Amino acid sequence: MNSSESEDQDINIEEEELSKPILQVQSAKGMEIQENSDPFNGTFVFFDEDHTLGNSLRYILANQPNVEFCGYSLPHPSENKMNLRLQTMNETKEKVMNDGLKCLSQICDIIEDKFKQALEKK
Repeated sequence: MNSSESEDQDINIEEEELSKPILQVQSAKGMEIQENSDPFNGTFVFFDEDHTLGNSLRYILANQPNVEFCGYSLPHPSENKMNLRLQTMNETKEKVMNDGLKCLSQICDIIEDKFKQALEKK
C-alpha cells in the first residue's frame, strides 16, 4: 500500500464509525488498552504515535477534574508505540479517555478553522 492509498483510507470514514465512541474507532486503527481489572486505572497503547499526540493528550487529560494521574512514555526509539497511563476518580478510564480524545479533536478543528481563515485573509 502506498502513502496515497493510506491517506485515502484514513479520510474515508464509514458512517457507522462516526457513531461509535472514539476508543472503538481507534482500536481498529492502532490503539489497545492493556488488560487490567481496575476500571479507574490503566495503560492505553497507541501504535504509530509519538510525542505530538502523547504530550497534547496528556495535557488535556491531566487538566480534567476526574483525573488523578496521567503520563505517557515512548518505551524505545525502535518500538513504534506510545504508552499513556491514566488513573481516574468517579469515571471509568475509558470514559475519561473518550472525553479527552473528543476534546483534543475539537481543539484541532478550531486550530484548522483559524488557519483556514488566516489563509483566506492573505
